[in-house]
Amino acid sequence: MSKLTGKIALVTGSSRGIGRSIALRLAQEGAFVVVHYGKRRNEAEAVVHQIKQSGRNACAIGADLSTLDGIQDLFTTLDDTIREYMGGSGFDILVNNAGIGQIISLDETTEESFDEVMNINVKAPLFVTQQALPRLKDGGRIINISSFVTRAASPSVFTYSMSKGAIDTFTRLLAKELGSRNITVNAIQPGIINTE
Repeated sequence: MSKLTGKIALVTGSSRGIGRSIALRLAQEGAFVVVHYGKRRNEAEAVVHQIKQSGRNACAIGADLSTLDGIQDLFTTLDDTIREYMGGSGFDILVNNAGIGQIISLDETTEESFDEVMNINVKAPLFVTQQALPRLKDGGRIINISSFVTRAASPSVFTYSMSKGAIDTFTRLLAKELGSRNITVNAIQPGIINTE
């Protein structure tokens, strides 16, 4: 039996890149994986197909995480999906992976570019986690995708670096708050990853 057999994982932004790899690995370890996507439905369904081809199970859910209504839609669909596929409620693993990376200097930063990054990289993980907590089982896991740019100054990714610093702080606060439920909270800080 695999380590995560019987567990349910939600991976935001998992139609491609790092999120896709996380979804595939969680499925390989036995988890039922909910592959979230924003706009790339075909890519998300391809990830689900690949998981099913390997003898595991998954489904894709689309939702716009830049708005609170979109986040609520995600969890309404998630609740229905868990009942349909697993016959119960709640889930075990949340991976806050969805993010926007912009190569924009401070001089080039606009209010619109700032808001776009902060909405997906900071606001979305906060409110996704808020919605997840009543559904996340005790002993569960939250994994936030941060970045090495929080430790190495990269002026060409100014707003992105700030957003990932917020994720590191968010992770420490959550870990303190959720320890009594035996929910671990960790941040992963990848370096430069060659994705599409």
